[in-house]
Amino acid sequence: MRLSQKQQILDLVATIENGVDYAAKIDNKQEIVILRDCHDGLVFLTNLMSEEHAVCVLLKQAINTISLAMLDTVEPQFYISHLEKIKHILINIKSMIVDDVRTDIEIAFMPYKVSMWDSLESIYREAEQDLNCSCYVVPIPYYEKNSEGQFSEVCYEGDQFPKDLNVVSYEKYDFENRCPDIIYIHNPYDRYNTLTMVNPRFFTDNLARYTDMLVYVPYYMAGSSEKPDIPAFPAFRNVTKIIAQSNRTKDAFLINGVGANKVLNLGSPKLDATLAVMKEHKELPVSWKETMKDKKVFLFNTGIADLLSTSSWFEQIVHVLNYFISHKKSALIWRPHPLTKVTLQTMRPHLVDAFEKMEEQLKQAANITIDYSSDIYPAVAASDAIISDYSSVMLQYIVTEKPVLGLLSEHMLEPNRYYYADYLGCYFTGKNTTVSQFVEMVENNEDVNKEERISRFINSISNADGTSGQKIHQSIKKEVLQKLFALHEGR
Repeated sequence: MRLSQKQQILDLVATIENGVDYAAKIDNKQEIVILRDCHDGLVFLTNLMSEEHAVCVLLKQAINTISLAMLDTVEPQFYISHLEKIKHILINIKSMIVDDVRTDIEIAFMPYKVSMWDSLESIYREAEQDLNCSCYVVPIPYYEKNSEGQFSEVCYEGDQFPKDLNVVSYEKYDFENRCPDIIYIHNPYDRYNTLTMVNPRFFTDNLARYTDMLVYVPYYMAGSSEKPDIPAFPAFRNVTKIIAQSNRTKDAFLINGVGANKVLNLGSPKLDATLAVMKEHKELPVSWKETMKDKKVFLFNTGIADLLSTSSWFEQIVHVLNYFISHKKSALIWRPHPLTKVTLQTMRPHLVDAFEKMEEQLKQAANITIDYSSDIYPAVAASDAIISDYSSVMLQYIVTEKPVLGLLSEHMLEPNRYYYADYLGCYFTGKNTTVSQFVEMVENNEDVNKEERISRFINSISNADGTSGQKIHQSIKKEVLQKLFALHEGR
């Protein structure tokens, strides 16, 4: 039985209880009318719950007793005795509905980009195994914007999600009528994102109208900032819960005006995804195997943050790529962020030609592969180390226990910064570790910072052992069920 249906049934039982109480207090010949309405309500419930045998037994007892009460209205002692018995039966009916009738919690996961599905997947996998949950993945359409902020392309990635998910088209999933008990999202921007915008039907203010539990799980991992500065997007007013990766992240949400009752410190499912890939075999593209044969493999990750904030971003990636073009002893997998090209076209159009020329040059290099896929995890699994600018990927990679070189400037490493995740145990170009020194170290199987790197990071993140999705599912499910129990107990 759907959670919402169970609540409606409990509401009807409570109404019948109120009717019985009222019938016990009045003495104006109207009690028969009230009791007849209660009788009809019980008959309706019996038909509605015909498959719940134990509940129906109690409902029929209540119907028989209320029938006797209507016959004995002229005998006060018997009349009141019947009403007390009805109330006792109704209490047992409520308890049985809450505790013994199976509750089907409907959960809708609404990602928009498949590359960001890792922020929700471990929650889905946990809920999918829960016999009390029905899960639907509803990828939602979005628009890309040009440099003028106008829509340049309509995008939908529903056909790119893993085939073993219960994917339902957004055109067929009528959430306005289904009213899912829980909706998970990873995009908090609504109309306020510079590069993309989800279809307005899926803005948080509209979603919140059709569920009592709208949960925002960040699509990224936060690293650090000069002060506890997490922007309070308007969508935060609409969501029921926000998942924070650490206590410091939760504190930053609170400092920036988000109510304490909204923020749950439960970690990041993105770490679950990273740890999972280290335990399973990821099939690699055939073209990679020859490129990587008998070589140390480096993952080169370039994100969006430096592209937008660092004037030397392009020179920085050219430096790394040119090093590997000439250093053929090792292999390189370069993963530009999935939004790199649209960001360049929108925010840095003067770099588009140079970027595309670099892409063409790299296609001629025998030891370099450009990975444009939406799934980063094959590259994570295949690589022996990572070179990365400031991004979630750099942070996630730390839990693989492989070496990490951050292309971070000195100001990003200052001890007085506000660290949502402690990444200071990595190697950094801002601390005089060059790309060539890092490559040589990995080729020699050296990693002197390993223990410090892992310890600092793990101690700064909640549930960094791969259980974040499990904890999120359990906590959110508990919240929606507690509302049901609280209403039941309050009556």
